[in-house]
Amino acid sequence: MSTTLQPDPSWLQVDPEFYRHGGHSFGPGEMLALAEAKGERALVYPASGGEEALSLANLGATVPVFDSPENSARARALAEQAGIAVTFLEGVPGSPEIPGGPYDTVYSSFGLLSALEFFDDWAGGIAGALKTGGRLVIHDVHPAAYVPGVRKGVFAVAHSYFDDEEDGGGPGWTMGDLISALGMAGMPTIYLEEMPDSERYQTPLDRFHNVRWDVRWRLPGAFVLVALKP
Repeated sequence: MSTTLQPDPSWLQVDPEFYRHGGHSFGPGEMLALAEAKGERALVYPASGGEEALSLANLGATVPVFDSPENSARARALAEQAGIAVTFLEGVPGSPEIPGGPYDTVYSSFGLLSALEFFDDWAGGIAGALKTGGRLVIHDVHPAAYVPGVRKGVFAVAHSYFDDEEDGGGPGWTMGDLISALGMAGMPTIYLEEMPDSERYQTPLDRFHNVRWDVRWRLPGAFVLVALKP
């Protein structure tokens, strides 16, 4: 699988005061799913930089964060600086065992999917952690964003979307893999928005700085997905 994508501090500056005064970082697609978070128990998984956890807290949710202590360090620091109370639960992202449930919402942070070896255990763990009627919200890099490359100065299909063994540069998973794994875990997808980029995180398409944006954005770079536990 590809490595987890993380925010680049050189271009992403997080102001704790923004969150101290009630701000949130969610885009329109995420807000469609999270606008009713007030009073909910919402697990953020993994910690990422902490912005999603503080955003959900500012929307009125009670927010635990599930990740390793090392990966949670940045989120802990941001929460302390902003003066917002969130709980940190220790564990390994992708584990089928998620403590502290059941939850109304599980928010899967950007970059997790490409770091997972398999989706089945992860999806089953989330299904087990959600209440009946609860939802999984995913904001992540779109697998199609790994496909393009520049060949002899031309923006072209350089890698297989299906990540065949001879290629090795593809995403390692498809949207079909993800939606099927969620469905097998009893969580049908009820919403999917595909976007040319992410407002908060870098995607593989962002490395093509010399390619015109209107060409580069003919492919999806990120997506928001909502799956429901009926």
